[in-house]
Amino acid sequence: MTTRARSFRHHTTATFRALPSTFPPPCTRPNWRDTKSRGDAPSRREATRRVRRAASGRASGSARGFDMAHGSGRHGGAAVRRRKVPASTVAAAAEEAPADAPPDEFRPLAIAKRLKHRWDALTTWQGYALTTVVIAGPYAAWLLYMWLRLQSGLLREAVSATTPRAVLIVGTQSSGTTQMSRALANVGLEVGHETSDCSWSFARDGTISWMHGMRFMPGNATEANILGLCAAFRKNMGFPPAAFGPPRLRCSYRATWDACWRAECSIRVAREWGCARRNDCETPFSTSLLQLRHPARTMESLAAKFCVQAEDAPHFDFVAVAAALWPEKRLAWRAAKCFDAVGWYAALYARDMLDARDAGEIDGVYRVEETEPCAVAAMAGLAGNKKTRRKCGFGESASSQTIVPGGVETKSTAKGANERNRGRVRVEIGRDVRSVELRFLLGEVARRGGYEELV
Repeated sequence: MTTRARSFRHHTTATFRALPSTFPPPCTRPNWRDTKSRGDAPSRREATRRVRRAASGRASGSARGFDMAHGSGRHGGAAVRRRKVPASTVAAAAEEAPADAPPDEFRPLAIAKRLKHRWDALTTWQGYALTTVVIAGPYAAWLLYMWLRLQSGLLREAVSATTPRAVLIVGTQSSGTTQMSRALANVGLEVGHETSDCSWSFARDGTISWMHGMRFMPGNATEANILGLCAAFRKNMGFPPAAFGPPRLRCSYRATWDACWRAECSIRVAREWGCARRNDCETPFSTSLLQLRHPARTMESLAAKFCVQAEDAPHFDFVAVAAALWPEKRLAWRAAKCFDAVGWYAALYARDMLDARDAGEIDGVYRVEETEPCAVAAMAGLAGNKKTRRKCGFGESASSQTIVPGGVETKSTAKGANERNRGRVRVEIGRDVRSVELRFLLGEVARRGGYEELV
């Protein structure tokens, strides 16, 4: 054994002998012997003082050996001695503190630190609260408003999917349904655009929509119809299944499209397609109207919305939905250029709706270019609405067949210049439409709708 090893063993042995046994084993008498004192057992206060001295490195005798042995450079103690860093243990702090010193929690510096910590926590909480209020506050307010007005039944009676409504107005896309819905709202009517779900939209009086025309389509929905319409979500075509009412499968409104909505779409298409002929539609309407617009003007608006160039095919979503509605023209949809594709869509939709009018499933037809919203309200049987009667100047005994002249002037929905097109696209049937069959069909639906010239 080397001299260095003997020295380390001697100091370690002396150190453990110097430490008193403050926690003796049971049934044994404590041994208070150490290298400095071999007399009677010290008092408890003296034992505590010795423990503090040994822990703080200020014990005498062999306790210094403990300090020297564990103060070597191997344990980092040499660096501490060179820096002359004083011991900062709990016992040393308690021994050096005056007896009459106030506790830490009553010292001014501790109080200031504690107040600053609480202020920082408060400002952090206020920041999170402000962000939450700014982002979630308007959404929560909107949900509360919709619940109070449409679902709670506190302010007025709630309307379910099976509650009868006053009017359903159908018309192809780009026939002016958006403008007519706004015009009807201006005269005090709640007519939803592309929706009949009264749980989340104001459609108490009725609906104006192109896709609700499915109830007037011939026959029943085929597999090609269902797969084509429900294969994917096509935002530009405005065909969400929730537009017909609350989902039967309880799909989440937070999800735009998933397996649940795909299944819900299949159920809706199978149920709505041709339900007017079967007389089993889920949402009954007292009056059904068809809104027409000149086929050439409708084609111009559709081309401005779905086409980039006249020689290109329309948007894929448009072609997919049109092919799903009329799968017998699938080859024509794929090969058709812009004007022919939108022309087939407008002509076929108008043809099927006019056939439903002739079969008695649609009660009336009007041309949007020359029909005021007050006249539409009268045709829908809503002339008795208090606000509508005041804005339109209807008499007290106004009926669906009576319009009293001299009322408040309202803006016509006639669109000499298409709001979407704004004069960018101009269609001439004889020049721009290539299909002879399509030209004939466009002329036929224009004549049946009351348009004299097809230009």
